[in-house]
Amino acid sequence: MARARKATGPVVGLDVGTTLMKVAEVRPSKEGVQISAVGVAPTPEGVIDESGYIQDPQALGQAIRQLLTQAGISTKQVVTSIPGQSALVVRVIEMPKMSPSELDKSMAWEVERHIPFAAQGDVVTDYAVIERPDADPNDPNMEVLLAAAQQDVVDAVVKALFAAQLDPVAIDVQVLATARTVIGLQPEKYRDKTVVLLNIGATATDMGVFSGGVLRLPRTVPIAGNHFTQAIVDSLAYRVEGTDPRERFAHAEKLKREYAAVLLERLGPSGAAPTYGTEFGAPTGLIDFSQPSAPGMVDFSAGYEEPTFDVEEEQPGTPEQPAEPAPPAPVEQEETDPLRIEVFDAIAPVLGDFLAEVRRSLEFYRGRVQGARIDEIVLCGGTARMKNLDKFLSQELGIPVSTADPLTHQEALVRRYSMPYLQEVAPLMTVAIGLAIRDMID
Repeated sequence: MARARKATGPVVGLDVGTTLMKVAEVRPSKEGVQISAVGVAPTPEGVIDESGYIQDPQALGQAIRQLLTQAGISTKQVVTSIPGQSALVVRVIEMPKMSPSELDKSMAWEVERHIPFAAQGDVVTDYAVIERPDADPNDPNMEVLLAAAQQDVVDAVVKALFAAQLDPVAIDVQVLATARTVIGLQPEKYRDKTVVLLNIGATATDMGVFSGGVLRLPRTVPIAGNHFTQAIVDSLAYRVEGTDPRERFAHAEKLKREYAAVLLERLGPSGAAPTYGTEFGAPTGLIDFSQPSAPGMVDFSAGYEEPTFDVEEEQPGTPEQPAEPAPPAPVEQEETDPLRIEVFDAIAPVLGDFLAEVRRSLEFYRGRVQGARIDEIVLCGGTARMKNLDKFLSQELGIPVSTADPLTHQEALVRRYSMPYLQEVAPLMTVAIGLAIRDMID
């Protein structure tokens, strides 16, 4: 069991996506950590663009406040992440070994070389030397993990947190938060294994290869949940209700949640054939700040100037027992259900593209790391709940695949929602939980 570290009280982990907001309250305990509350709600339309930039921090903050109230969370200390993928860049850089002071001077040049938006304005950066247990002590080079985001993106996140009446502790990166939940809370299981984490979001998939708990390869796969939904819109036009594009997309999303499944018996010997792919872009992900003395990408221990605008005060009193929020549990249909078959046929090309991207990333990792092996793939995010997706990937890649379930293997005292609902939303909560336990585990 993971050991408690610095945090002595409850912390909120807040994962704001372009489609859903996820929140988890976690407390340190003698046994490790205890998940005391969770919540999921739709992200207000229009407050975050597809790149992850927050257009309306005050509106987002009020929506976050409402979600916290609904989940019964009063804790103010919060750790969050940068929404979206294009707003944050992470690079693994190989550099000659040097002293910390020399590294500080060199990183200013490395930022200019490796961060595409570095010359376009103020940038918030953080970096750490990657310490690998199997590293050759005679190797003249070392690896450094660099994370960077534009200052205005970070400022918008902070404004939203203040609008939600929260006290920000740090802004972290999602792939590391995912690893804390999946690997950090089960260190005995993954100590000697290489595990691939696939956090399938709405617009992109965060991928991280971790060996012995250390990040080896971060990458963003440019295929995720919305691509499956759009395929349903395009292929099943007569099934999708509404005239407004947003209304049609929302109805297709409902069809995906209720009927999407990988029908293994309808796949050929090679699975769903991909129809397009993308070349390797620069790997993205996050940086392992697991050492107690290491900072996060943004650390608020030195304070942060609060923006000045009014926030509606939370009304006193105990909130009513809320209805269990979205997303609903998928409806179990027979494999021969005509609509389930139609939905599968619509998403099959995207499924093939997703498989091709994952396979290409794994081959890249194997070519980069001598003698590399992959022991397991763990799926997270909303699309991870798609029926048979784990079986399909395992069958095609020849690697065991599982779906993250942090609310089962970890002590969870969440009394507001039923256990079936908690099991349904568990794959969505990996980032939020990992953000909350940033200062609780080794």
